[in-house]
Amino acid sequence: MKKRLLMLLCACSTAYAEPGALPPVIDNSTYPSGAANQGSVPPNAVYELMARVEQLQSEVQQLTGKLEEQANQIAELKKQQGTMYSDFDERLSSIENNAAGGAPAATGTAPSQEGAVAPAANAADPAAAPAPAPAPAAPAPAPAENAPAPQPAPAVQQPAAPQVSDGEKQQYQQAYEALRKGHTSESITQFNTFLSQYPNGALASNAQYWLGEAHKVNQDLNSARAAFNAVIQNYPSSAKAPDALLKLGYIEFDQQNWVKAREYLTRVTVDFPSSTAAHLAKKKLLQLEEAKP
Repeated sequence: MKKRLLMLLCACSTAYAEPGALPPVIDNSTYPSGAANQGSVPPNAVYELMARVEQLQSEVQQLTGKLEEQANQIAELKKQQGTMYSDFDERLSSIENNAAGGAPAATGTAPSQEGAVAPAANAADPAAAPAPAPAPAAPAPAPAENAPAPQPAPAVQQPAAPQVSDGEKQQYQQAYEALRKGHTSESITQFNTFLSQYPNGALASNAQYWLGEAHKVNQDLNSARAAFNAVIQNYPSSAKAPDALLKLGYIEFDQQNWVKAREYLTRVTVDFPSSTAAHLAKKKLLQLEEAKP
């Protein structure tokens, strides 16, 4: 009897018991193999970075090529600017010499010796204008009785202008034309040859000055300094002396040698106050005050 009752109770408990909830099943087959490692970089991102780096390298190469091209253009422009400045400087010197009353060839370059410079110099030549009629002289006072007659002043003999031979003129003209056309190396050789043959000629000071200009255009500053200093030492009374001092001041200014630049520019204004170079030196001195630290 007890056994039957026990079996009946077990059957009832089994009928009313609720089934337990089973844990969910997770399918990992849909995830990529490397998704479990959250710190890794996807391969596509690496490829994109590499492509970007290559693109940047290509752009840098293009920019470098453009910079080199612009540097070459700037160098050519500097040479052309130097030649244009030399031509302009020669025009000013010719006008200044003609305005002073026809200076001899030793102190300036005659317009006929500078080729294309001649028309501009003649057009602005004050000496070519007709001279004004002289004013009537005031009547001289009557001489006092027994006064000694005035003695005429002795005539001062002006030194004769040095003559320029045809060979000297032609050789100088060839060297100058080479510089004016931008053939600086050729002009340097020709000016050196000219100075070796005519060191004391009427055009020697001009040749020495333009030799310095040619070296300056070639960015050979040491040779330019030596050439300009030779103008001052060998031809101190030449019309090119103030210009040579001015160019020495310009060189030191560009190199930021403020003390030397001030020295040269001040010498121009003191030793040659009425020259065109003195006017330019004053402007450069004002720039020096603004540029120096």
